[in-house]
Amino acid sequence: MAAQKDFGPVSGPASPAFDPNAVEFDTAAGLPALGKAEGKLPGALRRPLTARIIALALVLAAVVGLGGGKLAAKAADVAALYEKGTPIAGGAAVISIPEELTARAQAAAGIVGMGKTLLGMTDPLVTSAAEALDALYDAEGPAEQYAANTQLAAAIDSLYQQLKPIADESDRGQTLQTQWSEFLSRQDILSQSSYNEEAQAFNKTLSSFPAVLLGGIWQVQEVELFA
Repeated sequence: MAAQKDFGPVSGPASPAFDPNAVEFDTAAGLPALGKAEGKLPGALRRPLTARIIALALVLAAVVGLGGGKLAAKAADVAALYEKGTPIAGGAAVISIPEELTARAQAAAGIVGMGKTLLGMTDPLVTSAAEALDALYDAEGPAEQYAANTQLAAAIDSLYQQLKPIADESDRGQTLQTQWSEFLSRQDILSQSSYNEEAQAFNKTLSSFPAVLLGGIWQVQEVELFA
């Protein structure tokens, strides 16, 4: 099994919640950049009509307070919430998804270890859970880690159900239950994270006009969801 991986520490206070109306516009930086950006656009976007639409979008952006550079900075700020964490609604606690995944993986590793002892190294449920745990350690980014965490949940659940009656007959029943409770508790905490809400709010703004054109020119990408 791969070495245990720390999915990332919380560093500093959580960034403020994303407010689509708070994205400011940098006219001086935005308009001069259009000339450089046009050279990178596909041929279709260099047509006179399309060029006029882009120019209109930039002028409109200047009026409403939206700039490509600041749009990119806001995307980075929202993406950083994945590791920095988001506050629980109505509370001061901050949920860092990587931190919770680390704790959940540690609990899963304890269950896998007990499975190897009580069921054997080659038991299909043990090997399946161990592989799912390795996949979570190797996963990179919110979407990939979400998928790996989902697979791990199913594998550990099956292993736990097989282990429970055997562990209860020995002196390991309480230890198994403690690991299982920790495994479930961390998932419950993950479900309270508001990271996806923050990311979706930004992505909605990015898909609206004129941000959708500015995002294309400045190559601003949607923030990846933990989903």
